[in-house]
Amino acid sequence: MGRSYDQFCPAARALDVVGGRWTLLIVRELLLGPRRYTDLADGLPGIGPNVLAERLRALRKAGIVTQAKLPPPAGTTVYELTELGAAMRPVVDELTRWGLRLLDIPPRPGERYRIGWLLGCVRAGFRPELARGVSETYEVNVDGDVFHLRVEDGTLDVRHGPATGSAAACILTTDLATFMALGARLLDIPDALRRGLARVEGGPGAVDAVGRAVSIVGSHLDETGGRHGIIGAVGATFRPEAARGVHETYGFLLGEFAFHARVEDGTLHMCPGPADDADATLSTDLATFLKLGAGMLSLESAFATGAATATGDPGAGLRMAGVFGVQFAIADSAADG
Repeated sequence: MGRSYDQFCPAARALDVVGGRWTLLIVRELLLGPRRYTDLADGLPGIGPNVLAERLRALRKAGIVTQAKLPPPAGTTVYELTELGAAMRPVVDELTRWGLRLLDIPPRPGERYRIGWLLGCVRAGFRPELARGVSETYEVNVDGDVFHLRVEDGTLDVRHGPATGSAAACILTTDLATFMALGARLLDIPDALRRGLARVEGGPGAVDAVGRAVSIVGSHLDETGGRHGIIGAVGATFRPEAARGVHETYGFLLGEFAFHARVEDGTLHMCPGPADDADATLSTDLATFLKLGAGMLSLESAFATGAATATGDPGAGLRMAGVFGVQFAIADSAADG
């Protein structure tokens, strides 16, 4: 695994084993269940085959990873964590929780994503006290990537693939932006269903089951400063330094839903409903708005495709983007995810 720190210290000894480049990310992937070599390579874009093979050999030698063969009809050789390796779950979860503080900007040019990379965030946000007495499995399909969450009386297990062994209480199908918005409580399930942004399958209680899943692993008031909902989320992105000397009103029209923001020299007032005196108004659909807010789409691209339009003073529109930290133009690779 590289050179040793040569220190008789638990932290140094741990870093001797898992401190090399890519090693913790391999563990991250295997925390979601057994993976084939090709699955690991796909989940770790940028890693060379020789590096992956060497890291797996070293992890096996350290007793963190082992090989197993899936039963027929699969019969495939997979890598999985040993008991020692699985004990790293709280370490990776805490690292993920800390890393969330560093994701307050849009993706950098060239950065990629996999839904599996976000599942650590789901696990890191788990509230065991809200899962006491709950015994359910939730299946989720995000842009074709399927995973499931198993809650069992205060414990959570997140795995790649569809639910097996027990029927899922619900199957949620949606896109990444909507999935993130539901988890962040910027959008509720009934509204997402009504707007066609998500689909829920299952028995009569399937929609309620999705709600329970969000309450158990989604964001909570103490984590968001009470800024739930679209209006609160927009207000939370306000940049006072960009609003010095600005005295303008900005309107937002998301289909039938309208609200506006009044900016007065570095201060902000968010208000429900339309504004008759808006200096600039952004009109779009909810899905596009969520992608803009998540940094997955630039205003330039949204305007070019007709997914969004702006009315009013063009200069005010540019100031509006600056005041709320919206990217006007970002690299195609970042916009594509």
